[in-house]
Amino acid sequence: MQISIILPLYNGAAFIAETLASLAAQTLQDAELIVVNDGSTDNAPQLVEEICRKSPAPILQSLRLLTQTNQGVAAARNTGIAAARAAWIALLDQDDLWRPHKLACQWQAVGATPQAVWHYSAFTRFYASGREVHKINGSTDRAETLRRLVAGELFIPPAAALVRTEVCRAVGGFDSTIIPSDDWDFFLKLAEQYDVAYTPSCLVRFRSHPTSTGKRQRRRIFEMQEQVLQRHAPRVAAVVPARLVQHRFANIYWHLGREAAAEGDKAAARAWFRRALSRHPTRIKLWHSLLTSIITRA
Repeated sequence: MQISIILPLYNGAAFIAETLASLAAQTLQDAELIVVNDGSTDNAPQLVEEICRKSPAPILQSLRLLTQTNQGVAAARNTGIAAARAAWIALLDQDDLWRPHKLACQWQAVGATPQAVWHYSAFTRFYASGREVHKINGSTDRAETLRRLVAGELFIPPAAALVRTEVCRAVGGFDSTIIPSDDWDFFLKLAEQYDVAYTPSCLVRFRSHPTSTGKRQRRRIFEMQEQVLQRHAPRVAAVVPARLVQHRFANIYWHLGREAAAEGDKAAARAWFRRALSRHPTRIKLWHSLLTSIITRA
């Protein structure tokens, strides 16, 4: 067994059967499955146990179901990382799906690049409407991966990653204090320190739905992004051009301004737009937002 699959579970009954089916369909089955029940109040844990018990798939038969009080997805991932027995960790969220050759393809990729201690793949974002968007914008170069992560040009879903267990632990895993930007922080820590491999095939299907974190916590997302960028800006200075860091700060502040405006707090919106302009004073979009907020002042 070379891979531990870490799957946090919190009230995931709606999608968990489909997610487990994507594990049962993996062409590489030499892996253990660690499901961390993060205080679910629905029947998702029972569903997991029933599906895994009845499945002939070795991955599902290997189930280890851990239970903890609700602490959030970052803490659940960390519990799984601490319990992992294999040398590599594959992360998977309860509503995402893997293509059948996902693990096999990544295992081949890390075998072909022994200097790389983590890997990520392209992915497909899909919607209930049937719409699909393919995200194929990664890089095999560590510095370029880091640059794109900082600039906001690259998003890596945890489900697309395969990381050495010792490396997951060395970087401290996922930080619960900055949810829902803990995954961005995690991949920045990896890209700052370790060589990477990348596969431009869409090996993961990343679900976007109305109850997802991104839909429910927009303001907090940008507040936490600001904290993450403040944390990492000094660390990436030697690799990432300062203008890209300033541009990302400006974008975050602009989004916070829009969120404040949507909440009816025009004074706060103007303050955020001014902060955005302090980072990127020549950007027309920022000036337009500030001037509009002044003209429409209540």
